[in-house]
Amino acid sequence: MIAALIIATGKTMHKSGFRPLQAVGSIPALQRIILTFQQAGVQRIAVVCHGDKDPAEKAGSGMGAVFLHGRKEADMFENVKLGLRYLQGKCGAAFVSHADVPLFSGKTLDALLKADGEVRVPAYQGKPGHPALLRAEHFPAILAYEGEGGLAGAIRAAGLTRRLVEVEDGGILANLQGGDLPGSLISQHTLMQLHPNIRIRLAREKPFYGPGAHQLLQLTEETGSLSEACQRMGISYTKGRRMIATMEEQLGYPVVESKQGGPAGGGSAVTPEGKALMDSYKAYCGEATACLQRLFEKYFPDGLQGGPQ
Repeated sequence: MIAALIIATGKTMHKSGFRPLQAVGSIPALQRIILTFQQAGVQRIAVVCHGDKDPAEKAGSGMGAVFLHGRKEADMFENVKLGLRYLQGKCGAAFVSHADVPLFSGKTLDALLKADGEVRVPAYQGKPGHPALLRAEHFPAILAYEGEGGLAGAIRAAGLTRRLVEVEDGGILANLQGGDLPGSLISQHTLMQLHPNIRIRLAREKPFYGPGAHQLLQLTEETGSLSEACQRMGISYTKGRRMIATMEEQLGYPVVESKQGGPAGGGSAVTPEGKALMDSYKAYCGEATACLQRLFEKYFPDGLQGGPQ
């Protein structure tokens, strides 16, 4: 599995800090980055923000990302390490970027995945940009670094080879800290191309299971806590409980059960029926999405200029 880590808080070279809410085109920078990763097939996206009061968490809530709470006053690398610790054991490699570089393309992500190298960095006309791609086997060495050289210093200290992958994508260098981004880069960005936005939901008398409910069960299983699952999704515990109640009402069986307290404390667990639902939904969505993509390419071969053939 390929993951992505987006840093949206921490110290920067500019007093204003990161700008995840700045509009890029018609949507905030953070949303654009999440959507670009998702369109490229990245299955797990972690965003480091500075707490549940951070507007960035609200802006990204409901998009399928996981939110980790870092420190606004921390160096960027401290928040990178927080994200890598979370992703460790959950992926084979991870893209690492920050919220001020929202215009890299899906083609760039594909080029990095296809390239060789321990650490892969996109370059435009010889200048390195974002995002970098790190293989998970090197996370421990990077996490062990305690120097002041940031991620670049950690890579050097670990003896890892950084490979520059040349791409035709000026968006890897377009940083919000430099002022307004060129309109030409926005108009040519991946998300400006017509594409299907597929969200599959299951229903009986009313819809009860879709991407949000699926993520809630996934995170509950992962953390052993419904409360922590809600926190990582950027939703309130009350909303999470309502989602579980709706699932169980429509299904007629429990999908989450409480665990009794003890030396390790109490918590929540997904029931066997809930796990079966998760597995079936994931498999169904995978096949359905592939089928719908083929239909999209049939009926919209030239984007908005296309039609039934």
